[in-house]
Formats: sequence, C-alpha cells, structure tokens
Amino acid sequence: MAFQPDELIVDVDKLSWRPMGEGAWAKLLRACPETGTWTVMLKQAAGTAAPPHKHLAPADFYVLKGRIEYRGGVAEAGYFAREPLGAEHPGTFFPEETVYLFTSYGPLAMYGPDGNIVGITDAEVWQKMFSRPEQKA
Repeated sequence: MAFQPDELIVDVDKLSWRPMGEGAWAKLLRACPETGTWTVMLKQAAGTAAPPHKHLAPADFYVLKGRIEYRGGVAEAGYFAREPLGAEHPGTFFPEETVYLFTSYGPLAMYGPDGNIVGITDAEVWQKMFSRPEQKA
C-alpha cells in the first residue's frame, strides 16, 4: 500500500517497512510540506545506531517496543519523550530491536563523520522518498 499524504486515517499495519539504511526501516504516516510536520514509525535492529543529527525544530517520540539510549537518557517501551529545538545527538543507540513513533515539527540536520552537515531531512524529503516505488532486491 502506497502512502497517501492526504489521508486522515492510516492503517499502519498495511504499510510495508521501507529500508532506511543498515538495520533501519520506516513507515511514513504523515508528511506535510506546508507545516513541515512529519510522522514516521521507525524500526531499528538490535545493536544499531541512528546517524548523528541536530533538531532544527522540536520533535517528540513514543517507544512502542525496545529501548533507546541517547543524550536525554534512556527511553523504553511505554516512554514518551520530547526533543527541544536545537537538541543534538552525537549518538542514539538501540541495544535491542526497537520500534518507535517519531514526529518532527520541522527539519533535522544530519551530520557526517567529520561533524559537518551532510543533509537535511524534512517533510518534503520524506514525502518524495515514499512517493517513489519501492526498490525490489
């Protein structure tokens, strides 16, 4: 089932997990380029880490399964957390398989190994990624 950006109700179970990199998958639930808000369900394999990044807008997340270890502490299944504007994450780690719902109210800046910004992730980027057909392996 393809993502439809104008849907008011999304059956998340009917969305397929899209690979986002080594040990990471996502389901796009909402992307609104007009407001900049985007919501994704993310799954991380045990032992993986999210790329270093900076929040250029506030965000929040809810852990459905697993554990996230990051600069704000530890969030386990059932925890809700918020990320303030400007929060930086040099390391976000997933010691066990983790599934979480993440909403950002604007863009994220992604850092490369040298600490420089290598990309911006925002609602428009997510919408474009998920409007393309899935690549078959």
